[in-house]
Amino acid sequence: MKKSNQFASPFSAWSGHRLFHVVAGTLIGAMVVTQASAMLPTPEQAVDSSMAIQANANKNSNSSAQAVNSRITASLVSVDANGQEVLVPVDTNTRLQSGNVLEYQGYFTNTNADRVRKMTVTMSIPEQVELLKTVAPEFPYGSVDGNNFARMPLRTKVDNQLQDVALKYYKAVRWDLEGVGLNDTVAVKYRARVK
Repeated sequence: MKKSNQFASPFSAWSGHRLFHVVAGTLIGAMVVTQASAMLPTPEQAVDSSMAIQANANKNSNSSAQAVNSRITASLVSVDANGQEVLVPVDTNTRLQSGNVLEYQGYFTNTNADRVRKMTVTMSIPEQVELLKTVAPEFPYGSVDGNNFARMPLRTKVDNQLQDVALKYYKAVRWDLEGVGLNDTVAVKYRARVK
């Protein structure tokens, strides 16, 4: 009986997994918050999605549409013949194995009519990989449950001593990005190792 390789197609097991969501807010009378979400990339090199959601504002302020264009890429981190690190985009021919390192990059462009004062980007970490120390921009928030976030590194008490939570337990990473102008693009990234 032939054993199936769950890593043969890098996205087959992850097809329904949400990789990131964006929360963008601008100041128009009151703070207006908008959420958008996208799926883990399909085997194409990149996924482009334009997200515009009508925001719900209170009765005393005007509602406005918040738009964020997003593109997410997944690349296999490898080394060329000269020993230099290279990123190889994941596509339908990519075969992942345990121990491979992937870099996820998210690009978020403000297409709203106004400057976004604060954009919060959350990227979840699929179950098939574990987070590595390489995260940018620095000083993000982390979560072990995908809901509650604290500044990284996360810490917990074990035998009455405070210790760092191992990166393999992280489920999501979040960044607060300030002052994103019209048509400005911000980028976030993290690396993870295939289990």
